[in-house]
Amino acid sequence: MKSFKKASEELQITKQTLTSWIEEINESHNIIWKNKTRYLDEIVINKLKQHKNIENKYTSSSGKDNIDLLEILQKENDLLVKQLSMKDEQINNLTRLIDQQQQLTISDKKEREELKYELKIALNQLEYSEKTSDYYEFEENERQDSSHHEYKDIQNTQTHKKSLWRYLFGK
Repeated sequence: MKSFKKASEELQITKQTLTSWIEEINESHNIIWKNKTRYLDEIVINKLKQHKNIENKYTSSSGKDNIDLLEILQKENDLLVKQLSMKDEQINNLTRLIDQQQQLTISDKKEREELKYELKIALNQLEYSEKTSDYYEFEENERQDSSHHEYKDIQNTQTHKKSLWRYLFGK
């Protein structure tokens, strides 16, 4: 019979692990309590050693599995790093394209504003030309009307004079 502490040292495990192993092999009823100290029977310790050997065999075969798993995870990690760098490159390209698009949009906006300004100037010049031509037409019409009126006045006065002369002299 060995104390819990000595059994755990012999098996090279912690007391908690020893307790859990005892529960796993359903031997918790074989724990002996003396003066607040737990003791294990040699039969239980032998069962635990067998259990530990099974664990060690499982662990060593698991070690090879762990190496295989590690290689798989390393390959997967390399693949993910490669994908991540590709995504970074795509993001950089898209950022560059967005920047170019923004510059083109700004350039187009400036060009549109310049064209609007030039169109406004052209429309103002056209309006000015129309107004001046309307003014010149008006002036010309006024001149023609006034010369026409003068001609009529001259004719009217001559007619009026003739009739006055005719009235006076009978001719």
